Amino acid sequence: MSNYRPTIILVFIFSFLNSSAQSIIVKPYLQNATSNSITIMWESSNCNPGIIEWGTSNSLGSIVAASLLNSQGSACIFTGNVIGLQPETKYFYRVATGNVFSPLYSFITPSLRESESSISLVAMSDMQKDNGNPDKFHQISNDGIISHITTTFSGDLNQNLQLILIPGDLVDDGNNHDEWVNDFFNQGENLFSYVPFYPVPGNHENNAHFFFDYFDLPKNGSNGFMEHWWYKDVSNVRIIGLDSNHDYQLPQQLDWLDSVLNATSSDTLIDFVFAQLHHPHHSELWPPGNTDFTGEVISLLEFFSSSSGK
Repeated sequence: MSNYRPTIILVFIFSFLNSSAQSIIVKPYLQNATSNSITIMWESSNCNPGIIEWGTSNSLGSIVAASLLNSQGSACIFTGNVIGLQPETKYFYRVATGNVFSPLYSFITPSLRESESSISLVAMSDMQKDNGNPDKFHQISNDGIISHITTTFSGDLNQNLQLILIPGDLVDDGNNHDEWVNDFFNQGENLFSYVPFYPVPGNHENNAHFFFDYFDLPKNGSNGFMEHWWYKDVSNVRIIGLDSNHDYQLPQQLDWLDSVLNATSSDTLIDFVFAQLHHPHHSELWPPGNTDFTGEVISLLEFFSSSSGK
């Protein structure tokens, strides 16, 4: 018995350590929502198989397998596409990596474009960590946005907020994995698990692969530049995302924007257009960021508004 007992204890300890080492390091967040589909992503400390459980009640009932992409070390980013949804419907969901499950969350699908339902959006940017105020983004997300919406309006957060725009500088260094996990996702998790958000890259993203690995943005930009520029329709609003970083201040992007605006002029279901990009045309706060490219974007938008009335 004396030789047998330590073996049992060692096996038990190994199993416990192996199980406890697994964790979801980025809680599930919402991307690219339509009236009948949504993308749900998260990151785990390991690459065990990932699933999404979802349904119209907290008993869930449906399962979707997620694809995975190695991010840093043994960690993986998971992406699952939930389809066959109904417009303006609340769904509950949770994710799992191996035998580790997230808490239960919810999302509400957008309305059909032709319904032209009212929507609310938040635009915010430059939440890269300030070492003098390291938790400022957490404060803005929770004490600012969430507190304002939940105390001003009746109903849940995602009943009163349909999307979030983030025009760049999500982190201080886009090549630093820890900053994505700790400074961006973890500080904004109480928003991102319930409301889809749509970012474009700023200069601090450094064109890093992490930006494109972490987000599922519309794939309707120019060939060869997918997710650098794109557009997204929500109700009667068209959101246009642009990449104003130096290497992407290209004629192809301006030509694409011009063609999208021309098509939008005759689209009877679109009444409003928002364009987001990071660099200013003229700024008193950040003169080194001034760029003529943004001036050309502004000129195209001004012509669009004056000619279309939108």
